[in-house]
Amino acid sequence: MSGSGQRVGAPETGGGVLQMPRPPRRRRLRGWIAAGIGVLMVAALLAVLYLTPLLSVRTITISGTRLADEAKVQALLKDYVGMPLARVTSDGVREALSSEPAISDIRLGLDGPSGLKVTVLEHREVAVMAAGEGFVLVGDNGAKLKTLSKRTDRQLPLVKLDAKDPDGRIFDTVVHALAQLPAAVLGQLETAEASSVDTVTFSLGDKRTVVWGDASEGELKAKVLAAMLKDKNLKDKVIDVSTPRTPLSK
Repeated sequence: MSGSGQRVGAPETGGGVLQMPRPPRRRRLRGWIAAGIGVLMVAALLAVLYLTPLLSVRTITISGTRLADEAKVQALLKDYVGMPLARVTSDGVREALSSEPAISDIRLGLDGPSGLKVTVLEHREVAVMAAGEGFVLVGDNGAKLKTLSKRTDRQLPLVKLDAKDPDGRIFDTVVHALAQLPAAVLGQLETAEASSVDTVTFSLGDKRTVVWGDASEGELKAKVLAAMLKDKNLKDKVIDVSTPRTPLSK
């Protein structure tokens, strides 16, 4: 019957052309090509970063040195000149400077497109110790940081050990105690002495004596001592913080 039915045909696109699905093999091939191009681009970028002299270290700027010799630090880092910046690491620079006792840590930064900036962090000075005919500056790590010509070159306590110390334990205990003290207290001390690891004492410039004791609770002892030294009414000649929760004076 004419006019009574509808003809069913294939679906058409807006342009009237039937879109056939792409073969899976062609899609995979294009994916592999794209991945290969990506790998080549990454490889080229790494080659530029790690191999090209355009991004290599040409200058090294040192800052923060007070105790360490800047010229010596430069000499220890000479092998980094010409090295690609991408290969310079903090651990590598620390290792290169490990022979410098005054250096405790470093920070790296860029100084222009081809400059390396090394900021040096040094150990804190805590004491002076006699060495031959002169003196040495002792750091909070127990290392001898610098040679001094005179005792008065630093307003720091003079370390005196009243016993043989073959393994250095007494010395380490004294240094550990001094390292706990704030600068305001450290500057008031004349000497730091010990005959054993349990008998650390300090003498102050006003002739008072501080009994520190052993290495335990050092941070608390330092806080208690600082508070007692600020007390203008405290006239006793001996300040005992060896048991910091129950300090004594006499």
